[in-house]
Amino acid sequence: ALQSLKWFDRSDNKRGLDTLYTYLIYNVLSQSRYEEGINYAEKLYELARQSNNAASIMEALAWEFAIYRQSGDYEKSFWCVQKTLEFATINKNKVWIANALYGMAQQYAKIEDYKNSLYYFRRVLEIDDDATRANRIATDNDIWFKMEFAEAFSHLGQFDSAWHYYNLFKPGTDKKIYWRVYWVSTGECHYLQGNYAQALQNFQLGLSEHQKLHDRNEVMRTLLNIGKTYMALGNNLQALHFGREGLNIALATKTKNLIRDGYQILSTVYDRLHQADSANYYFRQYIHMKETVLDDQAKGKFAAFTYQQKIALINKEKEMKVAELKNAAFIKKILIAGLVVLILFGAAMVRTINLKRKNERQQFLHNLEVQQLENEKAKTRLQQQSSELEMKALRAQMNPHFIFNSLNSINRFILENNKIKASEYLTKFSRLVRMILQNSQISLITLECELEALKLYLDLEALRFDHHFEYKLIIPEDLDIEVLKVPPLIIQPFVENAIWHGLMHKEEKGLLEIEVSQIGDQLLFRIADDGLGRKLASQIDSKSAAHKSMGLKITTARIAMLQESKTKEEAVSINDLVHPDGTAAGTEVILKMPAIYSGIDRTGD
Repeated sequence: ALQSLKWFDRSDNKRGLDTLYTYLIYNVLSQSRYEEGINYAEKLYELARQSNNAASIMEALAWEFAIYRQSGDYEKSFWCVQKTLEFATINKNKVWIANALYGMAQQYAKIEDYKNSLYYFRRVLEIDDDATRANRIATDNDIWFKMEFAEAFSHLGQFDSAWHYYNLFKPGTDKKIYWRVYWVSTGECHYLQGNYAQALQNFQLGLSEHQKLHDRNEVMRTLLNIGKTYMALGNNLQALHFGREGLNIALATKTKNLIRDGYQILSTVYDRLHQADSANYYFRQYIHMKETVLDDQAKGKFAAFTYQQKIALINKEKEMKVAELKNAAFIKKILIAGLVVLILFGAAMVRTINLKRKNERQQFLHNLEVQQLENEKAKTRLQQQSSELEMKALRAQMNPHFIFNSLNSINRFILENNKIKASEYLTKFSRLVRMILQNSQISLITLECELEALKLYLDLEALRFDHHFEYKLIIPEDLDIEVLKVPPLIIQPFVENAIWHGLMHKEEKGLLEIEVSQIGDQLLFRIADDGLGRKLASQIDSKSAAHKSMGLKITTARIAMLQESKTKEEAVSINDLVHPDGTAAGTEVILKMPAIYSGIDRTGD
């Protein structure tokens, strides 16, 4: 073929050159000489394009797909098979369409998406007829199609289906050349099922035939299969021999997925032989090549989005942007309507909470009457239930005020026509409301969940007051916030008090620090602000002080319930911070409560 190519280069007569390129591609691909194969395929494509030969264009694209797929460049192989499918569909050629769909099945198998691979195999079978089958037989693709179809079932663990098709597609005695493909494919199925002795016998039969034909792609695949099988059988020396032989061919041909398998075999065998240096070397090579193959597969999966899907997404995004620009007034109406719905929702939620609180109180009174008639042990249990119900009732009282406060803020943003802030506030508010509703069903939540709700609350307040203050959460890395338990909304009233009374009347931007720590079996919360201080704040906020004080008293009582019988220390302490010159520097609140872990109640309640 190479000699013939030289004569073509000397002659102006190019008739038959496309056939020559096809012969060259077939031979170099069988020897895993991928760069040469792509070079000839590109020349074939250019020659076909110049002559406007549709059949040659289709053939060139199919060859490029096969080479890129075999070499592991799944991104380019997907592009090629997609082009073949588009070209075949445009030309309405059923045989070409069937071949392109078969290529799609092979592509998805290479990126280990076997469900989609089976989908395209079945699409081929749906349109299969005498013409499509005759084409596969003429191009020696029929046996590969049948075996790869059965292999997809094997990889999905559907071995009954796999063997059904292996038995159905078993080559006849007159198709000796097909048996090499059948032996290796069924060997891999046996291997996946753990039938290593039978798998080894099949691989050896297939290897012998592959070597006779000098099919390097299948030779190195089968050598590595034999290496893995010997490794599974515990024959380390044979595994090392075949693994190294297969790896050498894979390295020479730059077949990345088989290089990965070869490195894995050698790393495992050397580790079994206690040759640590060699084992570590090949393990590092295996990890590097594994990541490379995974990266190639990821690129192939990304490329699996069809061109039409990408265009549709782009067009949809453009339409959405145009619609947004043209319908600003409509969006404002939607926000207003959403506010109305939220107000109704808030009213319904408040009513539900009030009913729930009423029921809880009634249940509490009923339990109290019953428990008063029991012995001293029952009285102790009554006190514990009383504390639980008290905390639920106090928690329920806290929600309605914050809900209406937030709704008013959203209303103000909308009236100011500040759609961005309204949308941002509305999104965070809805998340916080959902967390409050979820947390109201239980008496203790994780510290992580409590801090997440607190951060949402702080974000809402910062947004509502145009970022007049900053906040900082200080959490030690070794604190198990995922397992520590606290009552819901235990910190929020003190944080709210610090914002409203300490920071809001400060002319310059304020800072709020919330620090969490654990000392022994005590959990500590420190809330510090650099605001006006309690004395000046009480003069300014005399009207709302009573409401805020009630919220703090309720929360203080909740913490005291947890501290009861465990420590005589104050559950809540408030300190005035001062500058060196004696002027107010802000306020510091220290909350102390028992450290309660998931599944472990360290308060004894």
